[in-house]
Amino acid sequence: MRTAQRTLTLTALALLVLTGCGEQKTGSIPEPSDSSSASSASGASSSVSASATAQETEHYSGGSKAPDGEYRPADEFGPAQNVPKPVKPEGMNVETTEGMELFINYWNDLRNYAMQTGDVTEITKLVDESYTQELEFYESLNEIYNSGGWVIGGTRQIHYNKDLLTSDGNGAYSIGCNFDVENLVLWSDGKAQVFDNSDYIYNGIELKVKFKNNHWTVVTADILESQNG
Repeated sequence: MRTAQRTLTLTALALLVLTGCGEQKTGSIPEPSDSSSASSASGASSSVSASATAQETEHYSGGSKAPDGEYRPADEFGPAQNVPKPVKPEGMNVETTEGMELFINYWNDLRNYAMQTGDVTEITKLVDESYTQELEFYESLNEIYNSGGWVIGGTRQIHYNKDLLTSDGNGAYSIGCNFDVENLVLWSDGKAQVFDNSDYIYNGIELKVKFKNNHWTVVTADILESQNG
């Protein structure tokens, strides 16, 4: 069981560092070891009982179960509670610039929701089956939460430039973006692992989407360049 948990954690670390983008390097991914001390996020407690595993203790952000409807972000005590689920916007599934923008924002909102909850049911429907890296990221994220772990931070904002929108034909479009990714802490097996995403916004991203059968899908999101690399 310990080996399976460690394998899951390492896989999750790799995918979280990738943040779902097609060409991000993985060589600098930190690998936790039993002998290394766990990092902690700003404001996160470093005193976590080794015996307080997900299987033995139910974790609540803020140290207690939140009342129904009260949103609490994730912290060192537990995952986010009562996270509002994004609502599909009207006018999204039309082949217009406005429809595409609504779709991209909805996809990103669902991704942020999944980061906080592990619920990837709806977002998997918005990604083309060829974009395996993103789909594997969702699967790994779901497994983190199912195994008793959770994520602090890691949410993302997309800034895109309409002047960099191009049509590739047959309902396929590309648009230039930057992803502003929040720093992330992965809590798993009573340990915290911190990831600094502060430089990620300097990556130029080519986001490709496609309109087919009256709905949009994300095809890929590739890093074009890194100005701070």
